[in-house]
Amino acid sequence: MLRRPLPGTLLPGEPRRPVRLVAAGAALALAAGCGTSARGATGSVKIGYFQGAVAGPEAIVVADKGMSAKVPGKIELRPIDSGVAGMAQLRAGAFPFVAGVGNPPFTGAFTSGTDVTAVYVEGIDASGLAVHDSIRGPGDLRKVGVLVGSTLDFQLRGWLKSQGRTGAVQVAGFASEAAEAAAWKAGKIDAVYISQSFLLELQKHGARVLVRSTDIAKLGYAAVNMLAVSTPYARQHRDVVQALVCQMSKAEALVKGPQADRYITPAAKFVGVTPADAIAATRTYPYIPAAEEGAWLKGPDGTAATGKLAQNFKLTAEFLVTQGRAKSVPDQAAIARHIDPSFWDKAQSGGCK
Repeated sequence: MLRRPLPGTLLPGEPRRPVRLVAAGAALALAAGCGTSARGATGSVKIGYFQGAVAGPEAIVVADKGMSAKVPGKIELRPIDSGVAGMAQLRAGAFPFVAGVGNPPFTGAFTSGTDVTAVYVEGIDASGLAVHDSIRGPGDLRKVGVLVGSTLDFQLRGWLKSQGRTGAVQVAGFASEAAEAAAWKAGKIDAVYISQSFLLELQKHGARVLVRSTDIAKLGYAAVNMLAVSTPYARQHRDVVQALVCQMSKAEALVKGPQADRYITPAAKFVGVTPADAIAATRTYPYIPAAEEGAWLKGPDGTAATGKLAQNFKLTAEFLVTQGRAKSVPDQAAIARHIDPSFWDKAQSGGCK
């Protein structure tokens, strides 16, 4: 998230709020356990999610009684402040789902042993490169701030490579987007690649957007936000996963329709912004259209190994290796094991009725 102000996509080892971990065996047992440990004692469905300007589909679903009633169990949203923290908490059994998680923390999680699966691609992260007026093009850049190890970091470095500026531009890593925004305002860096909510604020302070995430995604470096689920949980509770995929897809369609405000307004309270701000950010957020979802989850041959998401994870793994955050790049078969198109396939063949 988001997309969402992506606090969030730090990789393991980054200095963020400490997360207490449990032994891997116990963690998987919690994530995959029986009804009380997997869904909660009262049949709850817990989802780690990001707060910020954009009302994610999970917030839209929870805020609407008609959609939330179609998910077995009561949905409980649990705020997370980073994708890595969310994946660590998922592994520890705090919740079986993380909504809006980006490709670096997701890829970093499964390459380090977390048994997690991507079941739905929500959107391309909305972010951009904010610059001072003195920066007219890539050749003027000297020092750029970014959330270290994040999807934004992945995109920024991919874009710099495409512009022939790798090595010529210093990439300054920050532990939070608030810190990098402050550094830009203070003139300590001449540009900052930052998520939408912060970008809107910086534009109020005279920032100009040199390039946007949607432009960089076309170069192959997409910052993808997904619904991730503990693989053992998905095997044991396919009905819950299926319902969430169906309802989140419906929510994304509704916030792009003529009655968008009706659905975004009640969801604003879950993301911590005013309805007006949530409406403005959510209406323009680049969610993946339903017609394009299948191509992300699987390729022309019908397998996850050849889909756009698998290709994205490969590029992401290469990024993690260069950053010293992964030991090696998994082969396509290993990557594909962490992508499950079957829930989307069923949704498209009447499985949401």
